[in-house]
Amino acid sequence: MSLELCHCMNVFPGTTPEEKMRAFAGPLADLRHMLPGAMSRPFPVGVWIDAATASALQASGRVGEWTARIRDQGYYARTANAFPYGVFHGQEVKTAVYHPDWTTPERLHFTTAVADILCELMPDGQDDGAISTLPGGYKEHVPAAKLPALAANMLAAAAALRDLRDRRGKTIRLGFEMEPDCLWESVEEFAAFYNRYIRGHELAEFIGVCYDTCHQEVIGARPGAGLDYLAAQGIPVVKIQLSAAVRAPAGRAAKELLREHFQDRVYLHQTCAVDAAGKVRARWRDLPDALAAELWDHDWLCHFHVPVYLREFMGGLRAANAELLAVLERLQQQPAPQCVLEIETYSYNVLPDAVKSASLAACMQQEMAFVQEALGTR
Repeated sequence: MSLELCHCMNVFPGTTPEEKMRAFAGPLADLRHMLPGAMSRPFPVGVWIDAATASALQASGRVGEWTARIRDQGYYARTANAFPYGVFHGQEVKTAVYHPDWTTPERLHFTTAVADILCELMPDGQDDGAISTLPGGYKEHVPAAKLPALAANMLAAAAALRDLRDRRGKTIRLGFEMEPDCLWESVEEFAAFYNRYIRGHELAEFIGVCYDTCHQEVIGARPGAGLDYLAAQGIPVVKIQLSAAVRAPAGRAAKELLREHFQDRVYLHQTCAVDAAGKVRARWRDLPDALAAELWDHDWLCHFHVPVYLREFMGGLRAANAELLAVLERLQQQPAPQCVLEIETYSYNVLPDAVKSASLAACMQQEMAFVQEALGTR
């Protein structure tokens, strides 16, 4: 079985071409040195290209030069993350990460710019790529009246991707990444939109799903059911992001650990309370809202991307990884070589020190080993 595995580079701060280049010479190079033979062969990455970086490269005419430097160092990419548009580290992000959304021309133009850059990073002989993007927008910010415009922008992006294939021979597809409290948080919600606006359109082949295991875990989905549903609906999964959430068991003590160690001012941590049968009993838009509710008697699932190899940590907190493990088991049994596999632990920088590895590169190495062992590819 041959499945390509990479890490998402949205774990690295930086919104300029040169800042992004430092990750290739720093932590990613350290990671390659830890992996037998990785320095002697091309190494896959999942690039995060923000709007400022894309604009700077295109305005200066340096896309080819920048991507050549990356490839000369021995890296390539089949996937790009075009979800975060702007700064994603070191300052408050919260709901700003969902803007501009897919109702705007800014999101459309940014995404097509990322596609042009990704095309330059795709290796010869590998003609399928994927761009992950936000699930339409934040649900309360996208009224139903804007859905036709949103769909039109999606199809305009698909038209640009078809043109790119015609010109360059590379097929890049969009993967809309379902997330709690967004326009599409469940597979059923995305399928309903897809069936109304996308299915049957001549450009439908360029539109699919980026399936994030952490996000499906947090909404209380039955492990593995989402991929089955999408397959039954005939909706392509173009990318799978492998990630785990945090589970705090019933009782106040574990929730106080969340309060002390997992609240931060940067990211939104949507939280659900689930009963013993896994049914969602309450949900909150962010961890502080959950803590204020003082509903201690149920397990909580918190949207906080923790390293995928974690099990139990910090006095009873656990990795919420049933969805992750179900997806890995399915991939082990039914490989999907055209689907990009990407480990995404962007919140590493705000993890408590007790949960971090000796270095970011060491964490990435442990995550890769965990996934490869689960897939039977070590």
